[in-house]
Amino acid sequence: MDIKYDVQYEHLQDELGNGYNFKKVVELANKNKLELTDEDFKRFLKLAENDKDVKWIMNIMSTYDISFIDTLISYITW
Repeated sequence: MDIKYDVQYEHLQDELGNGYNFKKVVELANKNKLELTDEDFKRFLKLAENDKDVKWIMNIMSTYDISFIDTLISYITW
């Protein structure tokens, strides 16, 4: 049975807004079946706002089941 991820992060919308990058991070997190901590969500939002490859980072996190920080180190050193 395939688990459908549909985490909306409503509790962060008031603080962070509900703009394009917010929606992009939510969509990518759900697509990659990641339930992000508030801190990681904010980090991804900042990366998205700075036009970084959020899609690649989330894909690596999901595929290899590694943390945001470890994935970010891979992204920087690649």
